[in-house]
Amino acid sequence: MSDLIKDNWFVILIAVIIIAFVGYFIVDSNKDNVSAKSSGGKDVLAVIADTDITADELYEDYKPFDGDLIYNMYRNAVVGQSVTTTKEMEEEAKKLENTIRSRVSSQSSEAYRDAITAELASYGFDSYDKLYDYCLMTVQQKALNKEYVDAHFDELKDKMKDSKARVVSLIKMEAADPKNLTEEETKKRDNIDKAIESGTFADAATAFSEDADTAAKDGVFGYIDASSTASTTGLGADLLSAALALNEGETSDWIEVQNESTGVISLYKVHVDTTDLDTIHKSKDSDVQDSFLYAIMNDVPGLEVTVLEDAAKKLDVTFEDKAVQTKLENYMAAQKGETENE
Repeated sequence: MSDLIKDNWFVILIAVIIIAFVGYFIVDSNKDNVSAKSSGGKDVLAVIADTDITADELYEDYKPFDGDLIYNMYRNAVVGQSVTTTKEMEEEAKKLENTIRSRVSSQSSEAYRDAITAELASYGFDSYDKLYDYCLMTVQQKALNKEYVDAHFDELKDKMKDSKARVVSLIKMEAADPKNLTEEETKKRDNIDKAIESGTFADAATAFSEDADTAAKDGVFGYIDASSTASTTGLGADLLSAALALNEGETSDWIEVQNESTGVISLYKVHVDTTDLDTIHKSKDSDVQDSFLYAIMNDVPGLEVTVLEDAAKKLDVTFEDKAVQTKLENYMAAQKGETENE
């Protein structure tokens, strides 16, 4: 039986998702009644090769996975009923969905789509057609997280004091050979240095930077902290290291950065706009806001669970199965680093 389950895990997973929505817990009210097949008095979740897969057998073989799934579906239900969906949220979710679908379409095989479908299933969405629903849930959850963080920021920012949180700006200068600048390139570099010295880094970036994306935003690259890496930020390792070593208001020397894709070496200056957590939190730059929120959610252990628990208090949540309730509570306690219930 164990091998049969493992060989057909995806089919069974979908069955679990369908059953779980109506069997594990109810939020606010029970509007659905499902008549399920039974075998020997036990609920049948799936039939594979004429063999019944019962809930007891599945839970025994898939206990570690089951906790994740129950939690994800609980989260989906709480988030969905705690957040009022706005037009802006729908547009953001649609944009995210289109990005994912575009990536799937660009692949030469079905493997990437299958991977996305499996990931969706693990989050409680039973098919690739539910991609938009998943995207909307993530946007709703971000709104729920932001509301909680805004209300508890004075408490949470203390946990971020050693994170080296900061917003940084960049100026990029192209050079054929950074170690041997031409007369024209030397003049360009000197003009940039003079502009920074006599004015602001933002003005110099707007006027001279050859990185179009940041130049259009007064040179602002965005949020980074001690957990940032070259791969997650797209910054070269030396540039990232310099950005984290500077104090607020300081500007680096020129740093050589090689593009890993093209091999082209460019010159950069990095400037730390602010390290003040309140200023970062109140930033009008939506990318900075999102990055800082993500950092807080990841740096504070169990914060996602805490947010859900806070939202769930305002809902009428009941459980049909006390064993499942205990499993969920233990899972959530573990995420917060607390002792599990018996």
